[in-house]
Amino acid sequence: MGGKELNIGIPRALSYFDYFPMWQTFFNHLGFKITISSPTTKDILNKGVSLCVDDACLPVKIFHGHVADLVGKVDAIFVPRLISVSPGEFICPKFIGLPEMIKNSIKNLPPLLIFNYNLHKDTEDKKNAFYDLGRQLGLSSRSIEKAYKEAISRQYIYEVMLESGQNPLAILHPKEKWDKLDSCKGVIGIIAHSYLVCDRYISMDIVRKIRNKGYDVRVVGNVSQKKIEDNLKAMPKRLFWSYGKKLLGSGMEWLKGNEVDGIIFLSSFACGIDSFIEELIQRFNARKLKLPYAVFTVDEHSGQAGFDTRLEAFLDMLEWRDKSGYNFSSHGQDVYSGKSSF
Repeated sequence: MGGKELNIGIPRALSYFDYFPMWQTFFNHLGFKITISSPTTKDILNKGVSLCVDDACLPVKIFHGHVADLVGKVDAIFVPRLISVSPGEFICPKFIGLPEMIKNSIKNLPPLLIFNYNLHKDTEDKKNAFYDLGRQLGLSSRSIEKAYKEAISRQYIYEVMLESGQNPLAILHPKEKWDKLDSCKGVIGIIAHSYLVCDRYISMDIVRKIRNKGYDVRVVGNVSQKKIEDNLKAMPKRLFWSYGKKLLGSGMEWLKGNEVDGIIFLSSFACGIDSFIEELIQRFNARKLKLPYAVFTVDEHSGQAGFDTRLEAFLDMLEWRDKSGYNFSSHGQDVYSGKSSF
């Protein structure tokens, strides 16, 4: 496989929302054309559901739909195999087996560019992953090295922008319009994987809906890795699921002080890691700040109306607490006196 005229397709799903700046820079620096799959729609979702195994979670089904969306439009499709993104840790097994799932589920595929990303033993293996990808494209070591350095630099800038509190959707897709809040009623922290909260179809466009109600939003990516690691030192055992660590460490950060006024835990149905992380966050919240807290679970059957009703009720509760002088918690207890609110 080779030739600078090659059109490489990148599925707009899963790790796209964490690493797209790095991948885009790598391919662009080498002169390749990139085509991103369309934003998630009902048709892409239904296609993914029909192609994927039944017991897969919603994001993996969505990924299948995005790959199918690229078939016939590109010369090759980029499929990352994320095994580990940090030494001594792992990613969900579905991520590891993603290339094989795609090969066995979708017909008439163009060649797949498989990106084997495994930092379990050494972070230096990051470079090896890019070199392997470059060799699949028939490139020289010199050109790969230059593209790799540019890609790592761009990824660093992206992560710094996130940690400064910027909206990942606005960074990834700068052409989309995001109005500034004239006045901010408060801040909502959304504990969710990037591939949920940043996919506007799966998440029911929750970030924009919250902002339209006058609240600013913080996502997991806005919390630095150092803060996450520092918070997790309080845990009796080390967590070895990287994505689960990010959710828990971010939630613990928000429960330390006045950074957010309420927390929403957004998860996909059948995600085992999310289920116990959510339980831990809920327990920590009950012991500490007792912030307004809501859990939203999505799957391929989730309805817009029910989701919107629950979200509006949650935001209405925040406004009510604000008007009441923060005397009432979301658990029905008077925060200051400890007496029942009912």
